[in-house]
Amino acid sequence: MINVCTRLRRAIVRNDLRLVQRIVRSNPNVLQNPDYGDKSNTSLHLACKQGFIEIAEFLVEAGHDDETISYNGDGNTPLMTAAEAGHVDIAQMLIETFPRCVPWANSKQQDALMLACKSGALPLLPILLAADHPADLAQADADGNTALHHASAAGELKAIRLLLQHGASPLAQNRNRWTPIQYSATAAAELYFKNLVAEFEKRRVEGMKEAREWERERDRQRMGGVRLVTSEEAGVVPSTGHWDWSPVEARRAMTPTTGRSEPFVFPSPPPAGPRARARSGD
Repeated sequence: MINVCTRLRRAIVRNDLRLVQRIVRSNPNVLQNPDYGDKSNTSLHLACKQGFIEIAEFLVEAGHDDETISYNGDGNTPLMTAAEAGHVDIAQMLIETFPRCVPWANSKQQDALMLACKSGALPLLPILLAADHPADLAQADADGNTALHHASAAGELKAIRLLLQHGASPLAQNRNRWTPIQYSATAAAELYFKNLVAEFEKRRVEGMKEAREWERERDRQRMGGVRLVTSEEAGVVPSTGHWDWSPVEARRAMTPTTGRSEPFVFPSPPPAGPRARARSGD
């Protein structure tokens, strides 16, 4: 008779969701079910490797990796397994469910971003770079290779462009002091890579020029100070005597008076000379 663990693995490989559900619900203790004969891959690793999104979602909902994220013998998490296999839909679900594991690395110090570059899972790259715990473009594996090294070696030209757009350094050197461009798969790929680097460098320089122009304009405005406005510039006719109206008062609309038929007349300015002392009530 086939034991429960083997039956569960066979049901996952056959993409038999109903059988997987029935086995797990009847035997919740075999949910993770690591296969020690296959790099200790768990049920979720197996579903991610095969690309069966519905089974992967069920396993996660059933509590797989609730307590700790599972690793296989290579140090790969289920997310890394999905990225390496190029299954974007499963990888996206795992990123949303377990965002903290996005920058984690396996035993070779390779993260999900590097594995996605190698497998050509292009739609996964911006998701990994925009996650709550995003992948690090400067992360290097045990040989000093960055994600850009892996994309170049795999000949993934679209991945190269996307990584450069997000700020990956084309000058990063691995342990052998080789840059990503030196891993170009073909001469055409190398030329494409060089043109991309020149294009982004030109954009960077233009952006710096624009930033400096903006800063200079801002400084000019700050150093301009406050200019005094004369009464003639303000459109104010100066009055005679010592009674000077402010520009604000001269332009202010007067409040209409109820029942008044004749136009409002401004009071005459006070006479020049010393002001008479007010009399007391004595």
